[in-house]
Amino acid sequence: MEKRVLIIVENLPLPEDRKVWREIKALKERGFKVFAISPSPFKFCWHRFINGIEIYHYPRTFYTKKKISYLFEYLNAFFWTSLLSFYLFFKKRINILQVCNPPEIFFLLGLVIKLRGGYFVFDHHDLSPEMYEARFRRKDFFYYLLRIFEFLTVKISDKVIEPNRYYKEIVRRRTFSSNEKLTIIPTSIDLKEIYCDEKDKSLKRGRKYMICYLGVINPQDGVNNLIEAINYLVKRNFRDFISYIIGDGDAREDLEKLVKMENLEKYMSFTGWIFSFKRLRRYLSTCDVCVDSMPFNTYSNFSTLNKILEYMAMGKPVVTFDLEMTKRILGKAGYFAEPDNIADLGEKIKKLLENKRERIKMGKIARKKIEKEFDWEKAKSLYVKVFKM
Repeated sequence: MEKRVLIIVENLPLPEDRKVWREIKALKERGFKVFAISPSPFKFCWHRFINGIEIYHYPRTFYTKKKISYLFEYLNAFFWTSLLSFYLFFKKRINILQVCNPPEIFFLLGLVIKLRGGYFVFDHHDLSPEMYEARFRRKDFFYYLLRIFEFLTVKISDKVIEPNRYYKEIVRRRTFSSNEKLTIIPTSIDLKEIYCDEKDKSLKRGRKYMICYLGVINPQDGVNNLIEAINYLVKRNFRDFISYIIGDGDAREDLEKLVKMENLEKYMSFTGWIFSFKRLRRYLSTCDVCVDSMPFNTYSNFSTLNKILEYMAMGKPVVTFDLEMTKRILGKAGYFAEPDNIADLGEKIKKLLENKRERIKMGKIARKKIEKEFDWEKAKSLYVKVFKM
């Protein structure tokens, strides 16, 4: 019987969600017939073929800031995804379903596919309850609702993919699941796409140094901490640099206002998402230091952050707060500031910028570590094995 897989992702459009797109391509290479559902890119379209893969899109909502709009985003996603899924279940004879979180709202679709004799895989990207707590700084009704959704999703699934051992242990413990059900497949990087390329000195705008942040710009991502660290440096007359914020999210508008209010436009620039690998490599190849300023909490402390892996694949040294999983990944390729200490974050950035020899040494360590431990070519076979029904 031909294996027909439907992959559902809500967090980002496809193929812009690079992690999920790598998984889709891996399945196609192994002979699976692959379909996907995701929110639409900015230019709306219902349906398109990319490299022989059928992608179905639904209308996306605007970025959310309040709980009610957060709820509306998920209701919108659930409605359209369910509609498209049932169409594909019957029209395309889907027999395998992979659901990627956040959020864990599609467990009923997993139940449907199992009742039809199919196979249900949960690709666990984030600790959704902890992400919610980090975003809204409280454990309320919605936090515990997300815990219930997580429990149901794991229990209904045949296999759960975990990005690291911390996630596996947390989920195993609070869903009373067996070790055999939860498979660790380290979040990995396609080194054919992410590598150091030609520098573009024009991006430095005549400055000596360049700093980059790459990733989502939501409240829990702590980009405000980076802005405060830049402000700290500027006020202490360390100003010969430009920093780029590459990405987007529902906190971006407020953060751009903050940059303007603090008169930091000369030192900070928001680019939005850069989907072209060639253009992204140009920015990251040119920068001297990459930064992640996510604050310390349960979510950030145990998460494998894609941006950290992409910085390392580019051979760049990284400054970040002292977080358990991030520190474990970076090792000697990172400088670690005291959690949530803005002054220390600023000082660590300054120290690394001023030490070129140290930057080069750390960058080499970073690239070697990625090649050894987080190369997608090595993780790909582990991922495909999950689908042995």
